[in-house]
Amino acid sequence: MSDSTDNYPNLRRVITGHDENGRSVAMIDNLCVFHGAGGDSWRVQDIWEHDTLPVPIDATEPDPTAGPVNFNMPDNGLRVRITDIPPTPADAQPFMHRTNSVDYLHVLEGEITMLFPDDVPPVILRKGDTLVQRATDHAWVNHTDKHCRLFIVMIAGRITPSLEKLIGPMPDWDPDHKRAG
Repeated sequence: MSDSTDNYPNLRRVITGHDENGRSVAMIDNLCVFHGAGGDSWRVQDIWEHDTLPVPIDATEPDPTAGPVNFNMPDNGLRVRITDIPPTPADAQPFMHRTNSVDYLHVLEGEITMLFPDDVPPVILRKGDTLVQRATDHAWVNHTDKHCRLFIVMIAGRITPSLEKLIGPMPDWDPDHKRAG
């Protein structure tokens, strides 16, 4: 039996900025926007994101995470989020995908398995483990009976022409955030 997502509440985030006099202030202090279907589905809580690096820092700015969850990477930017992954149903087909990014994942709670294609052995990550994922084809499955909570920083990347010759171009994503074709 899986644990409840009630054990993984929305997170508080504090975003600093500057007031009209240039004083340092907390411009946002509230809960992260919750994305997910509720119950035992995947949950994503975006903390912050930028579509440009280096990040332009203005006195204030609108919350870039207020809209729907976005699984596509910006051409030049980053995304910071918490993702809760429930136990994977036995009959579920893992979603193999690749992003043009370097992703830093840290397991806060639970355990998650990263699958690779072509019979490459999987990697099991447990609480306290950190993974640097570099534009590799992969899928996530949770073989336990408890949710797994991940802290993720995704930074836009560009595969080199020599790597693209080996693995092919980055796949397109359809509007439902699944790989097309």
